[in-house]
This record gives sequence, structure tokens and C-alpha cells, in this order.
Amino acid sequence: MGQFIKEQINVLPLSHLTYSTGPRGSRRLRRAAAAFLNEDFHSRQTITQDNIFVTPGLASAIDALTWAICNDGDGILVPQPYYNGFDFDTLNRRNGRVIGVKYEGIEGFSELDDLFRPDVNKRALEVALREAKKNGITIRALLISNPHNPLGRCYPPKTLLELASFCGKNQLHFISDEIYAKSVFPNAALSSPTPFVSILALDIHKVIELNLTHVLYGASKDFCANGLRLGLVCTNNEGLIGALSSISMFSWSPHVLQDVWAAMLEDRQQLERFMIKKGKLMAENYHIATSFFRERGISYYEMNAGLFIWVDLRHLLIPESSRDQTGYRELRVTSPDASVYKQREQRFANICAQNGLMIAPGSIYAAEEFGWFRLTFTVGKNALEEGLKRLDKSLKAAETDLRI
Repeated sequence: MGQFIKEQINVLPLSHLTYSTGPRGSRRLRRAAAAFLNEDFHSRQTITQDNIFVTPGLASAIDALTWAICNDGDGILVPQPYYNGFDFDTLNRRNGRVIGVKYEGIEGFSELDDLFRPDVNKRALEVALREAKKNGITIRALLISNPHNPLGRCYPPKTLLELASFCGKNQLHFISDEIYAKSVFPNAALSSPTPFVSILALDIHKVIELNLTHVLYGASKDFCANGLRLGLVCTNNEGLIGALSSISMFSWSPHVLQDVWAAMLEDRQQLERFMIKKGKLMAENYHIATSFFRERGISYYEMNAGLFIWVDLRHLLIPESSRDQTGYRELRVTSPDASVYKQREQRFANICAQNGLMIAPGSIYAAEEFGWFRLTFTVGKNALEEGLKRLDKSLKAAETDLRI
């Protein structure tokens, strides 16, 4: 992909060295993005360039959306665990706040798989909305990541329809961050993996007004191009497009880079080859990483989408004698000793850092239980193998350091 991008950089003075079509996005990119979403996301409604608003990445998109739909202090519901960047994206300009949707204690919830069930989500969302109202917080939207970050699974269509229905009944915006849509790979360990389905592909107009649904997408993840800093908002809401346009001077993506992404989207043969190769490499790296865990008796959440593995290292935080009596219940963030376990979780992350390995503790993703870690497996094979060696060293050091 790097070579392809290099070949596409061709400065056109009248388009790239002037204000051109303005900060909303180049016509070429908006046309290419619309065609891509129609074909690859199987949109039920035909998307045109008028439905696309270009931003310098999805952090900028979420920041702008929060500014447009929220008043100061308003909340956006986000199911836990969630990508920690959402906290910053909603806070900075509008002083919006993420209201985490908790599942612990919700009827029907007992394991991570339940986070994708429609009935469990409905009950959890209703509780979260009631609690927010009780605390004087006005909720304006529901924001999800599909495929899920950090869990690496896709939401089933029935669950997406339930989420849309909840938003429709409560007049909330439904924002679906689909930046990992094309980062799905085969995993034989999942007997019936849920494929990616965009909310664009669903017949949701019966349960929610279409001007309340918005899809986010970007070049960073699926195209392995974080440095391009390009994203988009896809919406039918003309008023929202107008609001975003009113502040777009402050987040204007260079048109020369927009044309690079447009070229990537337009060249269907190159795009298909790239996505096939990427999926193959992801599956190979996933096998390497999970073999490492299985050899050491370490559990992890089987996934098939995204760039991360949700690794279960709860055994490092709690003595075996305690596990025999209560399992891992003490590791819940609501337990009396939560601060102790949070410190142990961070201590292991620090041990990894001392060994030259960055691993993210689950608490920064609002996990409801300490001891889970997010590990990136989508790097070069040499880097992955070296990282696993350093993780092995860190695990051995933790057995002594944490004294359990």
C-alpha cells in the first residue's frame, strides 16, 4: 500500500494549492467514498457525495459530531468496554461526556458473548438512560464501534436493530463507528462467526428516523494508513452536514491527501488484492499470538475482526486460594478491593513497559473487571515474535513481583 500511495501523490495546482471545493471534502473523495460504501457496505439507501463529510480522522469526526448534537455537559451512551479515545473525542470542544453502558448485574449477562445479545443490550441501555436522567444528564446519542474495539467481534444484525430501535424510541442519534469494517478475517476457532454488517445495510427506517443515524469510517485501520489522517461522516441529515460545515475550517484535510485516499478507493483491483493479502496476514499473526497463549494456558477472547486480542490475565492479580473460593468476583470494579486490583493491573503493564513492551490494561477501556489486557497482534511478524518474547519475560517476572 505504501508504494501505491507514493505513486498516487501528484500535485495538481488548481485543485491542491487553492481552496478548491472547500473544507467539506473534495468532490473526488466524496464520490469515491459514496461508491465504496454503496458497494462494500451494501447500503440499502443509495449514498451520494452529498451524504459524505470528510474529516482529518475519526477523532475529529466524533469531536465535530459531539459539538453539533450536544450542549455542554450532555452525554453520549457507549457500551463498555470501549475505545478509550472516545472519552477525549467527546470532551474537548463541547464538554460532552461518555456515559458508559454497564452490563454487570444486567439480567442475561454472564460472559463476554452476552455483550452482543439484543435483549441484554436493550436492558443495559434502558438502565443507563434512567441513571443518566436521575443524575441530571441529558443523553443525546448512542455511539458504538462495529466491529467492536477492544473485543474484536461484529454486532449481529438483530442487535444492531435493537440498538436502532432504542435510539428511535428515545429520539437519540445512533452513531456507528465502522472503521474496522474491512479488517475481518477467518478464525476456525469460532464455530459461527458473525460477519460484519453495517447499519447502512439494514432496513432500520421502521424503527428510527434515518436522519438520526450516522456512520463513521476512515483510512487509518482498514488501509493501514494512520498517518493519512482521513475519515468521514456518512449521514442523511442535511442539517447536521450544515452544522459540521460551519466549523470545518478548523479541521480541513489537505486535498492532495484526499485524492490519495480517493485513488485507493477507486482502484477496485488493487483494493481487492490488498484486502485479501491483509486478511491472510491477520489470520497468520493471530495464529502465532494465540498459539503462544495456549501453550502457556492463558485464556483470551476469540475474535475475528480488528487489530487486537482481549487477553485474560486475571490469574496474575488474585491468589489461587481466593480464586478457589470466589472465582474472579473480587476483580469486579465494584468490589471493595477494586483499588488494590487496579494497582496490580497497572503494575503488570509497568513490568511489560520495563521489558520494552506496551500492553494496554483493560481498565483504560472501562472494562468492568480487572485483569484483561488489549494486545495488538497486527504488526510485522518479526515485531510480533519479539513482542511475545518480551511478554513471556514479563509474565515470568510478574509471578515474583506480584507475589501471588
